[in-house]
Amino acid sequence: MNDNHLHARVFRTSAEWYADVDDELDPQPDNPLWYGTYTTQPDALQAACTHLAALEEAS
Repeated sequence: MNDNHLHARVFRTSAEWYADVDDELDPQPDNPLWYGTYTTQPDALQAACTHLAALEEAS
């Protein structure tokens, strides 16, 4: 079990989808632990899930 308590957020602005991962103490999009931009929502969701899985494996 991962005790990092991370949150993934996927949102759209203009023509780009964003995915970011923040910890619960600093859930601001201006200071993400990780982020990326994508052309589709499924791509952004997959990237966020992949990143969270990698963090879990590393812990």
